[in-house]
Parts: sequence; structure tokens; C-alpha cells
Amino acid sequence: MKHQLKQVGARLLCWMNVGVCCLFLLGCGTDSTGPERFVLSGQVLHNGQPVPAGQVILMPDTAKGNQGPGAVGTIENGRWHTDPNKGPVSGPHIAMLNGYASTEATVPGGDPPMLFTEFKTEVDVTADASDVDFDVNVKGK
Repeated sequence: MKHQLKQVGARLLCWMNVGVCCLFLLGCGTDSTGPERFVLSGQVLHNGQPVPAGQVILMPDTAKGNQGPGAVGTIENGRWHTDPNKGPVSGPHIAMLNGYASTEATVPGGDPPMLFTEFKTEVDVTADASDVDFDVNVKGK
């Protein structure tokens, strides 16, 4: 009898844990009460030529009073974009760009050759600023 009670108690505890996990997962979805985020895209040039690959990292400019989550965009064939629901919040941002000369690594397991790294500029994100272009005029690093 004691063994059966332990089994019932263990099953009940297991189902309670499943229920708590389900409630937790429901809370992990998109939060409509969070800050509004925007999808940005545009062109990325390096000395007038399309950048084959890289990243655009957008960080809210806290020195200008902007707060909230940052965003990362992917550069592919001279174009960049942020993922829907993961774009930047509105306001002033610092954009940091890293550009690669190709999508292929020169050594196995390595990164592709860099065109430039940590190029910084300012971007003001607004509701109507869906296209943001960058023209990086620097020598390779």
C-alpha cells in the first residue's frame, strides 16, 4: 500500500511539473507589452562595392537616452536585414558593422577574410525608417 501511494504521489508530482512547465512556456512567447520593434533592411557597400557577407549590430545609444534590446542584422550579397520581431526599438542607435570579403573561410573552421571590422556609425530608428543603407569607406583591416 505504501509503495502504491508513493507511485501515485510521484505521478501527481510529475504531472504538476509538466503543468508548471507548460505555463512557463506560454509566457515565453512574443510579449505584446514590450517595446515596439522594427524590421530594418538596406544596402551595404564597402568603397562603393557590395559587401558579400557580414553583420550589422544595432545597440541603443544610451548616451542619448535610448534603452531597450539591441538587434543584429545579416549582410548577404550587399543587402542586410533584421529578423522580424527581433529588430531594434525606436530611437538613436550605434551601428557596428563587420564585413567579409566572401562567404567562404580561407582555412577550415576559420572565418572568411575580413573587409572591415567594427565600423561604427549612428542610426536613428523611426517607424518609417525601414530602409537604412551603409557605405563603409575604410581600408581593410
